Amino acid sequence: MVSNVLEVDPGDLLKQVKAFKKKYAEDSDYKKLRAALPKDWPL
Repeated sequence: MVSNVLEVDPGDLLKQVKAFKKKYAEDSDYKKLRAALPKDWPL
């Protein structure tokens, strides 16, 4: 798991990812990378 590699609690990692999603929602690079993920990707 990513949280194990980063030595972060899974709940804290999820909070960080959600914060990134909100912070960078309008960023063109974020949109491009996000579009490369499957539609059913959890975040």
